[in-house]
Amino acid sequence: MVEYAWPEALRPSRLSFYLQHNTLRFVSPVTRATQVMRREGARWVAEASFDPLSPARAGLLEGLLAALAGSLNTVRIWDWRREYRTGDPRSQGQVPAGPYSFSDATLFTDGTGLVVGSGSPALAAGAPRGALSIQTAGWWPGAVAVGAGDYLGLGGRLYMATEAVTASGAGTATIPIGPPLRAAASIAEPLVLTRPTVAMRLVSDDEAANPTRPGRFTAITIRLEEAL
Repeated sequence: MVEYAWPEALRPSRLSFYLQHNTLRFVSPVTRATQVMRREGARWVAEASFDPLSPARAGLLEGLLAALAGSLNTVRIWDWRREYRTGDPRSQGQVPAGPYSFSDATLFTDGTGLVVGSGSPALAAGAPRGALSIQTAGWWPGAVAVGAGDYLGLGGRLYMATEAVTASGAGTATIPIGPPLRAAASIAEPLVLTRPTVAMRLVSDDEAANPTRPGRFTAITIRLEEAL
């Protein structure tokens, strides 16, 4: 199996990207009382439409789909709707490159400055497989660490913060996540906050279907599911 990187030049015109849970429901035929069991196997699924595609971009996408060989190989993608965490100014648009102090490296009179980014967050403690929250450190003290729905990358897997969290005065934050942690994580393991990706494979061998309109513009919709 080969893992491919997603081409930067390709961005979907329509996107569905969500966590598909794996639950089992038992409903009483008499009282309709319901019991629900959570099972392992929750996975990220996506459907991305690219329309219209110029001949060059269509070729780029079709070449990638050919390389993926149906469901054999994988490609790392991210949710294009939410590439940065809520507290990152880049989530509001383009931010010019630094530096963010004055030209002589001084800050404001109260000691504050202009900050872009997330500090250097990492796990403050190890976490077992199946954990529904992680203890982190390295955030800017008292600032927003993550917002509800922000993505986190950890150990090559993708997770979502299920609640908004503000860092403590010491720069620590306990973040509730979904899905449950795929594998045990070690202390000091770094978090990926900018375009965290997930390895996905095509759902079927027919994802490269490419209806073409007059004028040579191509439309392709692909369905993907997380490689567990």
